[in-house]
Amino acid sequence: MSKWGSSNLRSIHTADISTLLSKDTEIRGSVKAQGSIRVDGTIFGDLVSAKTVTIGATGVVEGNITGEGVIVAGKVKGSLTARGKISLEGTAQIEGDLNTSRLSISEGAVFRGLSNMGVAVRSAARSLESKTGDVTPSKMDRVAAA
Repeated sequence: MSKWGSSNLRSIHTADISTLLSKDTEIRGSVKAQGSIRVDGTIFGDLVSAKTVTIGATGVVEGNITGEGVIVAGKVKGSLTARGKISLEGTAQIEGDLNTSRLSISEGAVFRGLSNMGVAVRSAARSLESKTGDVTPSKMDRVAAA
């Protein structure tokens, strides 16, 4: 089992999570969070966070996900965009495109879509900044300026 297996995934980032959607909860509509969010329930709509988005093993999202980082152990039907890293754990099932600067796919993960890395992610990072109201320069912009 990967280091982000269901029991470890729950305990490692608990202190960093500002929003938790439990497994018996369902949301229909878009969700926007300024802090990190963990989804163990179901969201039918887009999910945007200024921090890390974690989809637990029981989590389901039917919509696009945008965040600083994205960790998926559950099911997602939609595109994932991260300024930092996207991690697909062994139990992840993804149907959609990935846009990120760094990508990790564990053995057993299912991914159907395209992956875009590097320069193409800069526009996605700017999109995240406009959606979350974050006007500070992204890491990608600082690297590009160097």
